[in-house]
Amino acid sequence: MPIFDQGYQHWKGTLSGHAWRWLTVTRHGVRAQLKNRWTRIVMLFAWVPAAGLVAALALWGLAERNADMLPSIARFFNLPPESTRSPQSFRFIVWTYAYHIFFMVEVNFSMLLVLLVGPDLISQDLRFNALPLYFSRPLRRVDYFLGKLGIIVFCLSAVMVVPAVVAYLLGLAFSRDLGTIKDTFHLLPAAFAYGALVAVVAGTVMLGLSSLSRNARYVGAFWLGLWFVGNALASAFTYGARVEWGPLLSLTGTPERAGNLERVGDALLNLESARQQFEHLTQMPRQPRPAQYMEQFPEPPWTWSALVLLGLIGLSLWILSSRVKSLDRLK
Repeated sequence: MPIFDQGYQHWKGTLSGHAWRWLTVTRHGVRAQLKNRWTRIVMLFAWVPAAGLVAALALWGLAERNADMLPSIARFFNLPPESTRSPQSFRFIVWTYAYHIFFMVEVNFSMLLVLLVGPDLISQDLRFNALPLYFSRPLRRVDYFLGKLGIIVFCLSAVMVVPAVVAYLLGLAFSRDLGTIKDTFHLLPAAFAYGALVAVVAGTVMLGLSSLSRNARYVGAFWLGLWFVGNALASAFTYGARVEWGPLLSLTGTPERAGNLERVGDALLNLESARQQFEHLTQMPRQPRPAQYMEQFPEPPWTWSALVLLGLIGLSLWILSSRVKSLDRLK
């Protein structure tokens, strides 16, 4: 058989920088995930709370410009009569609580979305011995990790950050008052920070779990255990043993108690300032629980939750580094 000497051929394609090598992994993974019908369904339902956020901000914007609508809208938001005399004074409170409720609901949708997207990201590569094929190309381990994490970040940003930003812009459009930007601008960077917090924590933890097993079902079971069992243990230690650090065992929280993500997120949204301003304007305490209840079941500070989340990220990164480093050879 004759041998054809092809010789050297110059590359005529577009060269990209080394800093963006991870983007190829993310782009391929996002296209694959968007072909999944269940992922698209969950993302569609996850946009329903965003519609509620837009409606709440639009209603309050209309109430500020229409005095006739203000009493009924104030009752809808469960606000005292003082809000009808000076609605602009309650703008910071209404917007902050609206975003608080939106993210509180959206975090649970995000956990479900991570359950659908994340288990196969690394476990499938381990099952088919694909890691040596990745690293035989000009791709470092950090590029591989960032590419896989980018898939989760994209999906969670599509249901958390993008709707929050769109709702903010629509709220400004209905308000038609430049003072709204001054009163509520803190919510825009807070929305980015909150979305990044959930995406990085959930993404790194899921990738760490995905690298522990070649079976995606086991990974999904681990994730459900971390989600639900953590909430159950938090309730048991809080209400049973009555220890202050009990809520730190919960990642997302329960209807009665905020979890680590929600507690740090509320600090980013400056929810405590909104609560204090409400008490100052109405001269009526507004607490999530009675004082006696809070003395019996005290809340840990949000900084403790931040340390727990940092610990989870560090542990997950250590698992990823050690696990993938030991499995990047054909077996």
